Amino acid sequence: MVRGALRSRVGLACIPGLGPKRLKDLIEGAGSVTALAEDPARFRGAPGGHALPSHSDRVRTLAAKELTKLRNIGARVLIPESPSWPTCLEQLPQPPPLLSVLGSQSCLWPDQKRVTIIGARACTPYGEAQAERFGSGIATAGGIVVSGGARGIDQAAMRGALEAGGRVLAVVGSGLDVPYPPEAIPLYQRILNQGGAILSEFPCGTTPHRGNFPRRNRILAALSPVLLVVQAATKSGTFTTLRHVEDLSVQVCAVPGPVTSAVSRGPHALIRDGALIVEDPADVLACFHHWTVPEEQPSNSPLIALLDHGDLTIEELSRTLNRPLESLRL
Repeated sequence: MVRGALRSRVGLACIPGLGPKRLKDLIEGAGSVTALAEDPARFRGAPGGHALPSHSDRVRTLAAKELTKLRNIGARVLIPESPSWPTCLEQLPQPPPLLSVLGSQSCLWPDQKRVTIIGARACTPYGEAQAERFGSGIATAGGIVVSGGARGIDQAAMRGALEAGGRVLAVVGSGLDVPYPPEAIPLYQRILNQGGAILSEFPCGTTPHRGNFPRRNRILAALSPVLLVVQAATKSGTFTTLRHVEDLSVQVCAVPGPVTSAVSRGPHALIRDGALIVEDPADVLACFHHWTVPEEQPSNSPLIALLDHGDLTIEELSRTLNRPLESLRL
């Protein structure tokens, strides 16, 4: 039964114009995903059903092609009918119809302690240093860092977790065979090498269109009971993720920053609205019962020591450390 449902979901999810909401409504109207895939023409007149093919052969063909592509890159598919499906996603009004997974599915098990870390792409050196610090501390305590792989805060948090020997769960806004952004490919490979995973609800071949990322963000919001914002402008993709938290049981945490920085305004606004202010990883881990973090060791890095006292421009860092600008660019 699960195998038939899997093929049906994969084929239906590959139909252009059939998004999560429409597909969910059609499955409910048909009674099951298998019934919808076996007789799609019957439901073409239903709301949102205009995208359905006229015959079930089309669904089977799409499913076979997609499953072959996923096998070729070493990925697998999870569906809501699977025992290993992360039930936390069912809190969403529009849960994904499936997830394609590269790497270890154990990152999705309900007993895993996951923390989602998000923030600005155009972050400051201070923000990047803090994201790495929090990612490292959470990983050191045995947690899994969840993030979206974007430039800036996302990648910094992932690097911090990986440097600490921890695991990372990346949720991407493209097909698994279209890694984005391209410079993150070595980072994704490290994630897989260290027992982490990369997830996508999009079929293979899906390029990173702008509209994909709000869909990706709802998964980021639902996968963890704790969501940490390091830096963000008040109007940004970070806040599209936070809008999904309103429907979920998620503790929002925020890292304060220099009042002179535009990307401090997002975390400060969250703190004013009731988010938990956090100053080190132990504050985040305290959101989980019976979980402690090893005592943080002081950093020997002069760069980190400078940034602990506030934000500096890259030119100021260059002058103070007597290092060329290029050596400080990431």
